[in-house]
Amino acid sequence: MVTNLFIKRKEVSITVVDSIMGSGKTSWAIQYMKNAPVYQKFMYITPFKTEVERVIASVNRGFKQPDEDREGDTKLEDVKRLIAAGENIVSTHSLFKNIDREFIDLLEMENYTLILDEVMDVIEQVDIATDDLKMLVENKVIGLGKNGLVDWQQTDYKKGFFEKVRNLANSGKLMMYEDKNKEPVALYRLFPVETFNCFERVFILTYMFDGQIQRAYFDLYGQKYVYKTVVKEGKDYKLVPYVSFENEDRTHLKRIINIYYLSPNDRKDMNKMGNRHNYFSVSDLKQKTASKDVRKVIKDNAYNFYRNKCTVPTDEVMWTTFKDYKDKLTPRGLKEQFVSVNARATNEFQHKSTCIYLANIYMNPLTKHFFNKQGVEVNMNLFALSELLQWIFRSRIRKGEPINIYIPSIRMRTLLEQYLNNEI
Repeated sequence: MVTNLFIKRKEVSITVVDSIMGSGKTSWAIQYMKNAPVYQKFMYITPFKTEVERVIASVNRGFKQPDEDREGDTKLEDVKRLIAAGENIVSTHSLFKNIDREFIDLLEMENYTLILDEVMDVIEQVDIATDDLKMLVENKVIGLGKNGLVDWQQTDYKKGFFEKVRNLANSGKLMMYEDKNKEPVALYRLFPVETFNCFERVFILTYMFDGQIQRAYFDLYGQKYVYKTVVKEGKDYKLVPYVSFENEDRTHLKRIINIYYLSPNDRKDMNKMGNRHNYFSVSDLKQKTASKDVRKVIKDNAYNFYRNKCTVPTDEVMWTTFKDYKDKLTPRGLKEQFVSVNARATNEFQHKSTCIYLANIYMNPLTKHFFNKQGVEVNMNLFALSELLQWIFRSRIRKGEPINIYIPSIRMRTLLEQYLNNEI
């Protein structure tokens, strides 16, 4: 196992607030910030701008959000100014994951508490062809440094096709995955783990952390963290010892999640098109969407589900698939009802009663091999289930109201069944 790729300057307190969606994690965070001493400074990072506005409106601490229009500065430059001024800051994942060395240095000089609303994309595969990667290695343009990260070795390279690779390498954010023959296979952009150690304390608000990539990333670096659960007592929210998700009482969820199955009155089984383990995965949909007739079957089944089985207006429907196949698989009447397959931490769709899930989630196999090679185990089914649950909980189920859901993928449907039966 790879550990200590960066020198840790201190042990920071990282608390993973692992509670089911709708249990009050954000409400606890707002309460915590409201009640904190004036001298305690916060950085609240969330996936969506709507949540940024919610924090500003709910917490009377003068929260500031980075502004790219200030004197021509970029948002990254402006957030550095806010840190230097000791302001309470609220921003999005997209800005936070692009931090640089100066951002980290400034953080070290201050005493911020980080509240991270949902896990981040802490590791992403860089879009580079394997042949190009091999060429860079063979020509000694890049190499592996002592700390396990990629070094950019071509100092006279100024501008060109590989600028992004150079910039990532020079900022200490690049790692290379090699096969068993030491041949380069892929490059990965890593969020600098040392960033977390620049805060006084860190809270991560999520659910089923064990199945998520950020857990594997923390384990990769030997980063310590503890679990807590949030509960509501009267009008207040508090953190209590962790209740493992396997031991949750899911009776209420099983009662209000109505999964589509073939009924005696059906002329056809709309689940049959997903009856193999890999069906509706990215690779499978690449094949399926190449056929006009197959696309029609998928779209017709989705339409039949919400229009004839559920008889609901389009405004009550949310549907998803992978981004590359959205346009090819949009069911009739649902062009404006698409919700991204990786949606999380938003209440925008909590009026939706009918869900259509045309996806089968697998972790990028190279990412899985990358972690496995470093001795870090990744549970593929738990990863898929956590993504599915995050998506489902964008609907009105987060308010305790019943939903109907169509999941043609037998793998994803089975994972949901096992979850509801407390078998996972």
